[in-house]
This record gives sequence, C-alpha cells and structure tokens, in this order.
Amino acid sequence: MRFPNLRGVPSLTKRLNKVQNLLVPHLETDSTFTKSWFWKERTLVFEFGTSYGAKYGIDLVLTDGRATLSVVGRDDPSRYSVRTRLGALGEPIKKSHKRRVKSWQLPISNRDLVLEALASINRVSALMSLEVEVPTRGIPAYWWDEKSNFGDQITPWLIEMMTGRSAYNTMGLPGAGQAVMAAGSIITAMNRGGMTIWGSGLISPLNDSRVSVLKRREPRRITAVRGEFTRAELAQKLGWEVPSTFGDPALLLPSYFKPHLRPESSKLPALVPHYAHRDLLPATSEHNGYETVDVRKSPEIVVSQIANASSIVSTSLHGLIIAQAYGVPWIWLRISDQGLVGDDFKFKDFFSTIEASKVSTAEVTKDELQNLDIPELATRASLPQPQYSADALINAFPFELVPFIPGDYVGSAQTGQ
Repeated sequence: MRFPNLRGVPSLTKRLNKVQNLLVPHLETDSTFTKSWFWKERTLVFEFGTSYGAKYGIDLVLTDGRATLSVVGRDDPSRYSVRTRLGALGEPIKKSHKRRVKSWQLPISNRDLVLEALASINRVSALMSLEVEVPTRGIPAYWWDEKSNFGDQITPWLIEMMTGRSAYNTMGLPGAGQAVMAAGSIITAMNRGGMTIWGSGLISPLNDSRVSVLKRREPRRITAVRGEFTRAELAQKLGWEVPSTFGDPALLLPSYFKPHLRPESSKLPALVPHYAHRDLLPATSEHNGYETVDVRKSPEIVVSQIANASSIVSTSLHGLIIAQAYGVPWIWLRISDQGLVGDDFKFKDFFSTIEASKVSTAEVTKDELQNLDIPELATRASLPQPQYSADALINAFPFELVPFIPGDYVGSAQTGQ
C-alpha cells in the first residue's frame, strides 16, 4: 500500500495507528517490551525495560516527508547505556538525549516500514538487553568510560591493585545500587544515589539545578573527597555529611605501582596535554628537548611516562596529580581562553590538599601555544609539600584490602597498606 496523501496530522496519525497494529503483536514476544503509546499525534512510542534496570523508549516519528526511528533512555543511567551500547548504531541527535537509528524517505508502504522498523527495533533490543558480565567477587565501581582518558581508567586499575579483585563499571546499571566512586570529577554528574564516594570531586560549583538533581541522589556514604572545595559545596549546598579526609585516589598509586625508572641523566621534561588541548599544542620529538604524553593511552603507560620525566608541564589535572604522587616537579599550564569544563575549580580543589602557595602556574592564550618553550617552562616547575594523609585515604577505602606482602614489585602492581 502506498501513502496517497502525506499532508495533515490526522492522516499521519491514522498511518501510525496502522503501523502500531502491525508492530505490537511482534514486539509482544520480546520480554523487555512493556507498552506502546502516542505522543503529540505524530510519534508512536514503544517502551522497553531491561532486567538490569535500564528503561528506554523507541520513537517512530512521521512527518510529511520522512519517518524516523530514535532511541532515548528514560533516566541518566539508561541514557548512558543507550550511548555506550548503541554507539555503533545510528547517530546522536544534537541537543537531545536521543540516538537516531533509522530514517526513511516517504512515501513508503506500511508493510515495508513495519518490516524495516521491526528489524531495527529488534537489533536495538538485543544490544540493550545484553547482561553485563559481573566478575566473580567483583568490586562494583563507577567511572566515566565514554572517552579514552587515563584519568578515568585509574579507578578500576587502582581498585584491582588494592583488592586483588576485578572492578566492573555500574554507570549504566540503574539497579546496581552500592558501588564505589573514586578518581575524577564525577560527583557532579553522578546518575544515581546509594553509592560510596571515596576521593571523588566536583567539576564546578553547584548551581541550583544541579543541587536539585543531586539532592535526589544522595550517596550511601562519603568516606573521602578530593579536596576542600568539593567538601564545602557538598556540605553547604546539599547538607551531606562529608568527612575532612582528602585526596584524589591517584595519589596512592606509588604504593601499588612502581614503574621501571630511567637513569636521571636520560630523563626529559614532559608535556601532558588534556585530550581537549592535544591538537592546540605543538608537535614534538625528543629533539625538541621534551616528550609529549598521550593521555589516551593506558594508565600504566601514562603513569610510567610521567614518573620517568625530569619535570611535568600539564594542562591535565591528573597529569599534575600523578607528578605530585611520584615526586616529579610540575607546573600547571593554564590556557586562559581555552578553559576546560568548570574552569579552575577542580584544580583549586586539588591544590587545597597541597602547599598551595608553592604551586607553579603559567598562563597563556590559545594563540601563544605554538610558540611555547616547553623546556623553559619546565625549569619553573615545583613540588609543593603534601597536606593530605595517604594513610587516612587508604583507611577510608570501603572494601577489604589485599594483605601486605613485602618485596620489590618493580614494574608491576604492588600491594600494601
């Protein structure tokens, strides 16, 4: 059957009714399908709910010229699942939580539309229904993994070294409940409550809308936060009970990971650009008198490179934190007109846990980056005294630690307390 008339809402709604009647009997054989309904006359919505708690809708929208099939998660964890599980399927819709998975130019027969829409819906349902394989005795954790960035990968790596147990990510598991949040500025966008915060931070001061959201997502407990700025925001604006135990968990890495070290005579300064700044900074080689660290590589590689530098110039917060942890002098390269989300907040939060008056900073504009003298900047690096307690941060860890085993575990994970 061809569509003779493609204009007018009543006509479109009538066609959607026909499509619904043809599609629903097939969808009812899928245990994750819950219901279908109309929204604003031109949209037919199919609702799904998975066994791990994700809820999402698949919208079939008819306009005068096109039919479009899109997927949207119904809450933050579900939207995370849609983005990660359907990343290779379709494309994100700008300024929307939806992901478009299929589009047809009209006119098209009801039969063809139903057959093609059903195939796409079944594919979405299959990808969304896949169960996360939870490791035996695995540690439930929570970390951002949508971009390749070593700072985000520190959480599972460190947890596994501290406990001897595999960590698994619960960010896309709405019903996962208890999990540990660790390294990074992940409190701001935490997508559910009931978790344990251990050394995490905010990315910026909390505005009224974010306060309203987070009040509905109170953690199970907070054992430590990254710094005093985060503590003040959580305590004063949310009324949460926040202990005065500070430190990004990455500061503990030297107790668990000891990379092979170069001779002092062969060490060079290293530039550690945030991934958002990588293309702004000059290309480099050892002939330029410094090395560049790619934060998209694994944490073992990035940490080893930073620990083996004579000094660090970094626009990345975790570049500074790792340098501080391994006793490598560092200088914060602040690009005044190319700031990161939250601007200086997360840096000042970290600086509150060290001797802030000794922090070295170089401020430049985007236009000045290509002519930067990195080796000269590196000579201005410093190593502020720590004002955090590594022991207190370890004692605040919410899971049982691997028993300490004496020995020198150079180049591998080393357990300890």
